[in-house]
Amino acid sequence: MPWANRKHGIRIVGNSSDKKRTALKFDGSVGTVAGIAFILLCGCNNAGNPPNTGDAFVQDEQLSRDVIQDTGAPDSFHYRVFVHVQNEPLHDIATGDFNKPAIEYPPIPVDPKYSNILTFQMAPMMPPIRKSVPTNGPIIMYSKDLDTLVFSPLDNFFVSVVWVEGGKLHYGLEGEINEVPAGFTHRFLMVEGKGINATIQAWGEKLRQEYKRERTDRYADIGLSYIGYWTDNGTRYYYMTEGNLNEQDTLLEVQRAAKTMGVHFGYFQLDSWWYIKESGTGLLAGGLVEWVPQPQMFPDGLRAFHEALGLPLIVHNRWFARENAYKNEYPFVTSERMSFPTTGDVFARFMEDAKSWGAITYEQDWLLTQFLGVPWLRETVYRADEWMSWIDEGASKYGLTVQICMPGPGHLLDAVRHPNFTTVRTSVDHMTDRAKEAFWPPFHIVNMIASALGILPFKDNFITTEFASEQEALISTLSAGMVGIGDAVGKIDPVVVGRTCRKDGLILKPDLPATPLDAMFFEHKRPFTVATSSYREGLGTWVYLLAFNLALEHKERLQEDRFWSAMLYQGIPLEEMWFLPDEVSDWHVDIQHELQVSPPVVAYDWRTKEALLLTSKDMELPRIEHFADYDYIVLVPIASNGLALIGEIEKFVTMADRRFRNIEVLKNGFQVTLDGSAGEVVNILLFDTVHQRLLGPYEILIGEQGTATADLVVPE
Repeated sequence: MPWANRKHGIRIVGNSSDKKRTALKFDGSVGTVAGIAFILLCGCNNAGNPPNTGDAFVQDEQLSRDVIQDTGAPDSFHYRVFVHVQNEPLHDIATGDFNKPAIEYPPIPVDPKYSNILTFQMAPMMPPIRKSVPTNGPIIMYSKDLDTLVFSPLDNFFVSVVWVEGGKLHYGLEGEINEVPAGFTHRFLMVEGKGINATIQAWGEKLRQEYKRERTDRYADIGLSYIGYWTDNGTRYYYMTEGNLNEQDTLLEVQRAAKTMGVHFGYFQLDSWWYIKESGTGLLAGGLVEWVPQPQMFPDGLRAFHEALGLPLIVHNRWFARENAYKNEYPFVTSERMSFPTTGDVFARFMEDAKSWGAITYEQDWLLTQFLGVPWLRETVYRADEWMSWIDEGASKYGLTVQICMPGPGHLLDAVRHPNFTTVRTSVDHMTDRAKEAFWPPFHIVNMIASALGILPFKDNFITTEFASEQEALISTLSAGMVGIGDAVGKIDPVVVGRTCRKDGLILKPDLPATPLDAMFFEHKRPFTVATSSYREGLGTWVYLLAFNLALEHKERLQEDRFWSAMLYQGIPLEEMWFLPDEVSDWHVDIQHELQVSPPVVAYDWRTKEALLLTSKDMELPRIEHFADYDYIVLVPIASNGLALIGEIEKFVTMADRRFRNIEVLKNGFQVTLDGSAGEVVNILLFDTVHQRLLGPYEILIGEQGTATADLVVPE
């Protein structure tokens, strides 16, 4: 460790044992020497004896550098790493309660200015909540002036538990851990800075640096690159078929019909319905028996289906049934409701099979359910880490990528270690087209964490003809991740799909996932507003600003919306998890302080196709009358010639780098080089800031080689 040679002992304040909880609890004080603070602590075992079993120390440094994020500003960040080393093995230390640490480290006092808190629940897709709950992390605390603190484990994510109590950060080793090997090292990271989004990005950058993790390329695999057809919960063919057709023929018919409509999928996803599962009823009935296709669904097997389809597959998997086809071949442990392998061999076998079937991505679902349902995973350190490593290593061996689904906070944090984990589901199942107020805010909030860690989020599938389908498509596109639809045969709306992608199905993306404005984390009367951007060197940044009216007392909010909002989160009121006003009355956006956009700039209303020159930092959004309706504004930089290149007006992302390969500023216009499909027509708008007028659209035809170069010239 780079700071190991800086360890500096100070006086040990004391040791104690809480006999009621049978836990190890450290106590200590912090000293500061030349800006570097260290702690040396002595541990104790569960009997209260005080042998020198462990020590700890802190690295305390200033990080002054630019942190690149979608709409954040450069700033200085201060970080500390808290390191706890267990010198001797410990046994029988479990408290029996995950949330009551087996080992609790010294609590860390926090400045009272951090009066607001955001944490993430130990529930599938880690929904956010505005109060302290025991969690793997991270914890985000912030002041009314946007001073922000982010705290999380730096390693051993699954066995870490953190919470806030009494003005202090509490943290330790989760309470079901029963033994710890000698030499066990447990590290935690604290980052402080200005701005909620900016500090989360700085925190994520430190984690990515630690694990040498690059941001997942937005086009890392076919699933990320192209629109896909999904069969997950909420789609037309989730455990259903078309008429008398079987599953294979239903999906082949979907593909045939889509092609005739000009919709070009890059892959098909097969959810949990296709493999052999145990029978039964209840939420956890149906564990995996054998990961092979049911013959009545795919009579000739998945390889033959893949070849007939002409597209690669994304294949889903879930938890293991107590009795399954693999228990006699590989070592397993069995819990009350499921079983689990104790080596990675079966996952390597899954990856080999998936590759042979024509799969490109392995989707591991029910992650938190397995973690909480298999005590073996939580009884000692490293086991859950090894589980995720088995999946990553198997995927790497067979050239697959991985999507993690139903993750807990530990799964998302741990994903930073695994380069083949490219996407993560950050929203609960899209099982209804109502209750947008229960889906859209948490998706964008959790995206802050996924984006910071370099993992691309997936919103889940949607139907192109459902309520607010255009918003669903727009949100999916601005996530910079996957775009998945699940319509019935012949029912796809090609206009909605076409706004997300090129004619060949390649998704046109922003640079990073959209995340909420910092103002969304305070009580407000505003529409729920998120932003992302496209940056072009030498030209500036195009900011995509998306706002929704999700007022909780809106007259158009239905009882069905309220039912689903309660059901999805086990009755927790939405207002305890994220801020939404009863009514929206504040339509103001400070583009300079909230988006780091300095006027003058051109504001283009994507929906009305109107534009205006903003010479002030103050912008008023158009009033949104209807529930779940939206504003979508593109803020466009002004070039040296006084013109603003708005971009491709028929696409959600008007300045996508996979459309605009190159841009040159001319005296009276722009020269653009475009990529696309032969015969595709691209319509581009300019704005003349001198004469306050829109110019175009300029119609450009993509040539036979999939490219075109054109001069967009303003007449003298």
